[in-house]
Amino acid sequence: MKGTEGMNYLDKYKISFGSLDKGEHEFEFEVDDKFFEHFGNVPVQHGFLDVLVTLNKQETMLLLDFTMEGSIETQCAQCGDPMELELTGFNELTVKFGPEPSEESEDVIVISPKEHELNVAQFIYEYITLLIPMRNVHEEDENGESTCNPETLKKLDQLLHHEKEEEEKENDPRWDVLKKINLN
Repeated sequence: MKGTEGMNYLDKYKISFGSLDKGEHEFEFEVDDKFFEHFGNVPVQHGFLDVLVTLNKQETMLLLDFTMEGSIETQCAQCGDPMELELTGFNELTVKFGPEPSEESEDVIVISPKEHELNVAQFIYEYITLLIPMRNVHEEDENGESTCNPETLKKLDQLLHHEKEEEEKENDPRWDVLKKINLN
C-alpha cells in the first residue's frame, strides 16, 4: 500500500460491527481501478465489480458472505491484447474472537474481542484474484474462429514455422540410419 493516501482509500472497505445488533446486515462496496492500484502485482488492468457483504453478527463470531459480480480487463495469454472477463463469485469468511489474532484457515480468522471494525479490502482482493483463470484467452466467435489479434497470431505462426524449419536443418544425418532400425 502506498503511504497514508492508500490507507485512507481502503478505509471505505471497513465494516464497523461493534454497534450492530445481532443478526444480518448488508454492506455494498464497489471495486474499481483505484482499488486494484492499492495492491501489488495484479493481473488486472481495469475492472469494476459490485461486492455485497452480508454480515451475520452472532454472540461469539461474525459470519460474512461475499458476493461479487462484475468484469475485469486482463491480458490475453495468446495474443497479448487486452480482454474483458466477466466474474461472479461467492465466498464465506468466519471471524472468531480470541486472545491471539490469527488465521486458522483460508476462511476462518481470529481477531481480538476488543476490535469493533474489520477492513474487508484484502479479503475482497484475494477473492477476486481467485476468480481469475490461470490462463486467459479470447473466446472463439460463432464460426469457431479465434477472436485474438490476427496480426499477432500470424506472427506467432510464422515464428513456430521458422523454429520447426531450424530444428529440421539441425538434425544430424548420422542419426538417420539409427532411426530406421526397427527394434521389434
